[in-house]
Formats: sequence, C-alpha cells, structure tokens
Amino acid sequence: MLPIRIQPEALTGPIRTGALTGYESAVEAIGAVMVGELGLPLPGQFTVFVFPTPGGYAEALVQLGGVSPARAVELAEHSVGLARPGRLLLNDHALRGARRSAWLGLLTHELTHLAQYELSGGRRGRSEQWLREGMAGLVTARVLERLGQGTFDHRREQACQDVARGLPALREAPPNLVDLGNPKGWEARALGAEGRLVYRLAFLLTEDLIRRRGFESLIAYFQAFADSDDRLGHFRRVFGLSLKEFERAALARIREGAESCSPVLLTESLRGPPPGGELGVLDELEENPWDPD
Repeated sequence: MLPIRIQPEALTGPIRTGALTGYESAVEAIGAVMVGELGLPLPGQFTVFVFPTPGGYAEALVQLGGVSPARAVELAEHSVGLARPGRLLLNDHALRGARRSAWLGLLTHELTHLAQYELSGGRRGRSEQWLREGMAGLVTARVLERLGQGTFDHRREQACQDVARGLPALREAPPNLVDLGNPKGWEARALGAEGRLVYRLAFLLTEDLIRRRGFESLIAYFQAFADSDDRLGHFRRVFGLSLKEFERAALARIREGAESCSPVLLTESLRGPPPGGELGVLDELEENPWDPD
C-alpha cells in the first residue's frame, strides 16, 4: 500500500504537461485541469491508495471500500480502481505496462467520480449511472487533450465508430436509460460483452446533453443530489425534459450520427475494453443498489 495525500495547493498551480511518471505528479496535473479549467471540485484533501498486488487491492476493497469479501474477490478480477468519497483505490498490478494515455485516463476517470461525490455533498444519491460514467469519459477526453495525449475530436470519433459497429445490437436490444441509470443495471451490461458499446454510448449521450444545456448543467445536476434523491425530477428540472423524452431524441440523433460517421475500423470487434480502460474503473457498484423507478 502506498498512500498519496494530495494537498489543495497542488491543484491550483501551473498545469504540468511534461513527464508525469508517478501517481502523485499525475494526480496533481489531472486535478489542476479539472479544478482550474473545467470548474470541477475536488476534496480539500483526499488519498490515493496504490496497491502493488491483486490480493492487497482485494483486501482494500473490503477494509477501505466497504465491499463484502466475496464481492471484493470478484471485483478484483476485472477492475483496476474504485472511487469512494475522499479516496481512490488503485490496483497497480493491473496498470503495469499500460500505455501512458490509458494510465492517465484511468486516473482521470476515477478523479471525476471523486468530483461527483464532492458535488453531491459526499454522497452518491440516485444520480444516473450512465451519466456518471459518460461524464467521466468526457472529462477524461478533455483532460488527456490538455495533457497532450490525443484530441477530444479523435476520441469522439472512436465513440462514433464503436456505436456504428454496434447499431445492429442497439436495434435488437434498445438501451433503456432507466435501467442503465441503476448501478446494477449498468453493471449487467457494462461488464459484459457489450461493455465497450455501452461506455461509448454513455459518452455520446452525455455530450448530447452538454451540447444543448452546457457543461454547467452537469454540475448543477450532481449538486441537486446533495439535498434529495428525486432522480427523475432532478433530471427534468436541470435538463428541461424527462429522461424518456431525452432517451428518444438523443438516441435518434446518435444513431443518425453513427450511420454517417467515418467507416474506418468498422469491421473491428466490439469485444474487449475501449481505449482508456474504462471497463476497469468502478464507481461505487453497491452490494444492494437501489431498484429502478
């Protein structure tokens, strides 16, 4: 175990875009972009726990993550990180040898979940799981671009291509955002064969919301859960339409865009994790998550 304590002053200085070889320098650089440029809050002090072995990571899921022993063994087999209020748990063994953009992407994804907890007053609430993950993917793309690791437009095109490849599956089993908003429903699809497609779809759905309502709307949405768990009400009030109305309109726009996106790589398989390693990042997948409305 290697605890890293990040102090608030480290997140307000100049943003480092050069060599980021250690967890502390990487977290500070990512946090500086999130706080200074995207306006996302991080706790005044939080801890990143880095575990060199899968066994140590599994034990930490129990002791620090509040996961049952049986569940911890299962999660440790396919995850590299878990976000909890004020702390990040990382499985360093699974990250060794990862390319620089994937490693930085995983850290950014986790830190975004930490920011979501901060926005919601330290609690998860009943915020939409697909939106939590879509926001984490979108923030990751923005931060990686700022740190010189590819462009946002390229990552969006990757998402478009993945959804284009997955259109037959989407027509056969259309996504239901009420189900995907439930942590258990999200997990059932995201950790299965459709995982790559589901994460890409969440990315594009979140971008669709931002295009129409602005990034500030995401911040307002998560802030609403600090006071109540009015899941569907918060969505309607912040974004100006019901979840079902958004689902119908946004999915139609995304399908139309996918049908016209670049055909490059459209013959590749959708199986396996997407670039950036989103499938290894977990956000409080609870023992008994709340049931869908």
